[in-house]
Amino acid sequence: MKNLLKFIPFFGLAFIMKACIVEPVDVELNQSNSDLNAQFDTNCTGDLPKTRLINNGTIPFDLQVINEDGVAEITITSIDPGITTAWNEFAVGEVLFSVSNYAPMVNDDKVLIDMDTCMGYEIVINGDNEIESYDPITF
Repeated sequence: MKNLLKFIPFFGLAFIMKACIVEPVDVELNQSNSDLNAQFDTNCTGDLPKTRLINNGTIPFDLQVINEDGVAEITITSIDPGITTAWNEFAVGEVLFSVSNYAPMVNDDKVLIDMDTCMGYEIVINGDNEIESYDPITF
């Protein structure tokens, strides 16, 4: 029993030291970067162009992708705040991206882009209910 009492401070100190060990953050960051790179694989081989909408705004939006013949290839209605749609593919060519809403005092937006294979257009609506970027990306 006498010897057991001598080890109690040692166990207390060991427990405190164990609680203070910190894992390196670099491991998490490297894994996060590799996941992002895997999402946008640069080995695209003729994939159709695609788009998605990320609504960081305060109201719902509708998205339409209209081809050069005037046909709506993609129509997604009522994309609520905080929602990100899936990537949706459409035909190659000049397309009109129409982002609209039914709120007064918030402008609709239309963007005309000539889309080719291995291209994507990520439409991000910011907190002021405006599109942040008008530049397509290449996969």
